[in-house]
Order: sequence, then structure tokens, then C-alpha cells
Amino acid sequence: MTNGMRAQWALQARAALIVAAMRRSILTYGELGAAIGISGVGLRNQLRHVLVDVSNECIAHKEPSLAALVVNASTGQPGAGWQDGKVPWHGEVQRVFRYWAGPRGAKKGTADDDSSG
Repeated sequence: MTNGMRAQWALQARAALIVAAMRRSILTYGELGAAIGISGVGLRNQLRHVLVDVSNECIAHKEPSLAALVVNASTGQPGAGWQDGKVPWHGEVQRVFRYWAGPRGAKKGTADDDSSG
């Protein structure tokens, strides 16, 4: 896997997670993997790195972490990083939903985002 491929997956994951946030829904790791074209061993080995990249992008834009919307299909729980982290997972999910709700969220973070009015 190249850095270019991982960057592409991160962009695709961000877009898919923004749509999920606007719909106030969560995705499983498998659903997100399918949306961006990762499956099998790649899903296990690469998706966590892609989600770190997405989360870092959110931090850079002063946004809540879209990675909070991804859970394990069997347990409905997020990855270990959320259980060990400083930010409570449920609270972050609600922050993501609020941030991407309404007209502001409809344009934010997309190619249609044009601040020129």
C-alpha cells in the first residue's frame, strides 16, 4: 500500500462519514471498508490507519472526530482507542451529529463548499 492510496482512502472515508453524520447514523468497520474499497486482510490492517488520518484531519479543521461513527458489527462498540481515550465516545458521536446537522453541515467539507457567497 502506498501513502497515496491511504490518502485516497482517507478522503473517501471522510466523505462517507460526513454523509453518515448528516443522516445521524453510524457505520460498521465492514460498511466503511466496503464504501472505500477495503476488504479482507486490508480491512483489519489498514482501516485503523485510515481512521487515524480522518481523525487528524478533523482535528486540523477543529471538528469533532468523524472516526467516532465507526463501530464493530458484533458489539456495536468503537475501537479500543475510544475506550482508552480522554474523550467519551457517546459524547463525541453527539458532537459529530450536531456539527454536521443542518444547512451548515450540508456544505462543509465537500467540493461544493464555496465561501465566496
